Amino acid sequence: YSMMFMGVAPIGALLAGLSAERFGAPATIAAGGLACALGAIAFNRRLPVLGPEVRRLIMAQEDAGSRE
Repeated sequence: YSMMFMGVAPIGALLAGLSAERFGAPATIAAGGLACALGAIAFNRRLPVLGPEVRRLIMAQEDAGSRE
């Protein structure tokens, strides 16, 4: 968890800086926004499949918490 949120951020910042230097800041920001939008669309399409599994995991977690 920590590696993902704190360890990978410098790598992303480096890639964003290199991209901004090569293509310009506006193009880099636009590409990042496009990547986020495409990721949101992909997640939205998978959500109906993921929904029941997520509910099952949440219920299992709540059951485990109530037993403690």
